Amino acid sequence: MEKMLKNKIVIIGNGTINDIIFHKKLLENVDLIICADGGANNAKQMDIIPDYIIGDLDSTSSDVLEFFKHHKTKIIKDNDQDKTDMELAISLAESFNPNEILILGAIGYRIDHTLANILCLNKIKSSIKTQIIDDRNIIELVDNSKDIIGEKDEIISIIPLTDILGLSYKGMKWLISNKNIKFGWFGISNKLIKKKVHISLKKGKLLIIRVRD
Repeated sequence: MEKMLKNKIVIIGNGTINDIIFHKKLLENVDLIICADGGANNAKQMDIIPDYIIGDLDSTSSDVLEFFKHHKTKIIKDNDQDKTDMELAISLAESFNPNEILILGAIGYRIDHTLANILCLNKIKSSIKTQIIDDRNIIELVDNSKDIIGEKDEIISIIPLTDILGLSYKGMKWLISNKNIKFGWFGISNKLIKKKVHISLKKGKLLIIRVRD
């Protein structure tokens, strides 16, 4: 059966979710919720019924699985050890051709998992607006140009994933104009001086990380 198109999809990972109220607000007005394996434990904690749980199911408690089975959540067991649970969840999300994907629970005490989840942004079609969000951070990947709407004095860091050609940004405390930079250069702890910031580059990929105090 052909999948119905979904405009906005949320993926819940197995990372840390501290501010439940903040995260539940992000789940309002979404078309589909997918848990990446142990993300189901976070969904249960937030009293959210996901549409799908996908992964090898080694991180989801048996009680949580039984609870969601009872509530008609579709459970997909996939033992592909060449892909992380987050990669499987992203592939499932992309099969619905969404315009937007929000990823929650992607940041946690396991640095290896956190880094892998962040780098998964590079696996998502650039036409899909995608953000990793928690109560302290917003992370997104840019390979062309991006307008950022934020608050004055909000911290913003630029971390290249490749060599970059023609990097420019406006609306920040420290500016760059048409700068070529090598992988390994970091633009850490800049600040917004306007509510709208424009970032552009001619070639390459970089992460934009906004940090809330």
